[in-house]
Amino acid sequence: MKNLFPYRSLSRTVSRIGRTVLLAIALTAVGCTSFNDAHPYDADLLTLEIASIYPVGYESAVQSGIEVKATEITNGNAYTARMDAAGRVSFRIPRGIYRIAVSDRREDAIFNGALEEVRLTGEGPQRLELPLFRSVPGTLVIKEIYCGGCPMTPATGNLQNDQYVILHNNDNRTQYLDGLCFGIVAPSASGANNNWVTTVDGELRFQEFAPVFECVWQFQGTGSDFPLAPGEDAVIAIRGAIDFTQDFSLSVDLNKPEYFATFSRLHFENEKLNLSPGDQIQPSHLLQVIKKTGVSKAYSLSINSPAIIIFRPEEGFDFTAYLDNDDACVATEPGGSAKCVKVPWAWILDGVEIFYSTNNRKRLMTEIDAGAFPFSVTFQCHTIHRKLDETATAANGYPIYVDTNNSSVDFYERPTQSLND
Repeated sequence: MKNLFPYRSLSRTVSRIGRTVLLAIALTAVGCTSFNDAHPYDADLLTLEIASIYPVGYESAVQSGIEVKATEITNGNAYTARMDAAGRVSFRIPRGIYRIAVSDRREDAIFNGALEEVRLTGEGPQRLELPLFRSVPGTLVIKEIYCGGCPMTPATGNLQNDQYVILHNNDNRTQYLDGLCFGIVAPSASGANNNWVTTVDGELRFQEFAPVFECVWQFQGTGSDFPLAPGEDAVIAIRGAIDFTQDFSLSVDLNKPEYFATFSRLHFENEKLNLSPGDQIQPSHLLQVIKKTGVSKAYSLSINSPAIIIFRPEEGFDFTAYLDNDDACVATEPGGSAKCVKVPWAWILDGVEIFYSTNNRKRLMTEIDAGAFPFSVTFQCHTIHRKLDETATAANGYPIYVDTNNSSVDFYERPTQSLND
């Protein structure tokens, strides 16, 4: 995803009075309904009316039948309804705090929107506007994230050094990894305090940049050294590019000559947590630290809820000079001391946000990831994997994956690592 304007995600709230016992209920939509209209507990339900607002210049893109989802934040209960021809939808749901989201995928564009922390508490219908933002499907996308570790079978205990991320060329043209950057957006986990995002009158407000935590990694190459043909993958070993299966049967073999790795003993000297690459890893496949702002001696993804991005500076931008100027490229956490690299949102090609706890905080804007994938369990070999677009794959003859810039729609949770297929 790229060339995204404007860079803001909106939410609307109403005052909180309380909440009732959770009910298994029906939704009524203006266009169509998810269940029957009648319900024995209907008197306990409240009406929430949503009007979807398409971006300027794309007002005529509105169409009936587009699904809108309301998810209660405290328990994950989700309710769906569909737009009418004017973009309106109406829910009958219990009191609570909700996240409202819509993802409208077209052939050449995606319209995503989200409202955070919508408090449905009052009597009478609540009416809100849901602004939608236009983006385009990515060429290079994040296909799989394995961060949660596995059992140390046949030994006892758990392993988390075997983390990896897989990138995929989802385009019909060869893409080049040369100069591509990789990073984690702060805070490192979804349940941590997030001083980078504030709420003003119920509206989530982000910085003008994505704060990249700890460091920025970059692929080597001068422009065409690392081609990725349509449908091909690139595996990045995060903490150890070795064959973990030699000792742990449920893990993965990351010591392969075509794989890449984040490794720098100069910047991350802890040898137990950042293992030296195996003998099959090519020196040219080691991603380089081009800017380090953190003080950690080891690099790692959050075990249950990282927010990962891949990005490139815009063409013609002097990235080297930018990184050399700390005043320009480094920001200090508001009200704190953590320092992060400032990555403009427009540079980001793809981003995936993972949630784990019930007290999650968004780190990626709607234009980058309109949702977040709910990861369920750690140390069980599970991964977050992008869904295959079977129709597009059959038509093109190579794997094409679903990309709506909404990870809650695009991904599913695998019970085993795809590298072991």
